[in-house]
Amino acid sequence: MKALGAASRIAALGASAMWTACASQPSSARRVDGGPPGGTVGLDAQAIADGSAAHDTGGGLPDGALVFDLGADFSFARNPNGVWRYGYTRGAEPAVDQVALDTFVPDSGGDPVAFWHPYETAIVGAGYYPYVAENAGDVAVSEEASWAVRAQEVAMEGSNSGQYSVVQFVAPRAGTYQVHAHFEGIHFRLSTTDVHVLAGDAGIFAASIDGYGGDPAFHAIEGGNPAADYDGAVPLQVGDLVTFAIGYGSNETNYNDTTGLTARIVFTGD
Repeated sequence: MKALGAASRIAALGASAMWTACASQPSSARRVDGGPPGGTVGLDAQAIADGSAAHDTGGGLPDGALVFDLGADFSFARNPNGVWRYGYTRGAEPAVDQVALDTFVPDSGGDPVAFWHPYETAIVGAGYYPYVAENAGDVAVSEEASWAVRAQEVAMEGSNSGQYSVVQFVAPRAGTYQVHAHFEGIHFRLSTTDVHVLAGDAGIFAASIDGYGGDPAFHAIEGGNPAADYDGAVPLQVGDLVTFAIGYGSNETNYNDTTGLTARIVFTGD
């Protein structure tokens, strides 16, 4: 991966300045204040303004803590979805100005696992990768006897040209956020990917996934580095981005690369 620049920010998200966009409007815009500069990325203004996308904290967390859980919050109905965005990079670098939103969710036919894709097209194979999927069911399931995804786990795969699959979190308040991310190879033929956590454009975590680290009921844990975790306190201003990105790894191919992500972000105070 190329060296990343200084942290960037989606600046000043006052409720009066924010705007929303539906999932059918792809974009690469970085800012949402005062309207889109050549794009249509948007946020759920109410959720950002009042933290309504957060969960009841409980569990001994301090007063005022807000919990944002990627899997529990996940939506196939809209993108952006409150504080969460699902997308991909236009090039082979997970920089903020390279990210565009996914726009297409095909009918899953009752399968609890559904997919966000970059766009819909009649061209066979085009618009499929990178994808962001999730198991919305209550139990782990196997997809096409190739990979297994836990309940409320997100599954991601980059493209064979080096594009990243991306999930982004947009900070609704200024303060400190405790970020936890768990990445695991979930393909039975052993995932080989590079995984990243970024604050703006600044990389704060990177690792290589090599193996299977998913639900052992479907496949034995295997490989040199089947899983990786990040835990860290990240200071953020309103509108700052935390990006979770998954690429095609050191072998530079996305074959058999499906990788799982669970992410939990807790706002712990100003």
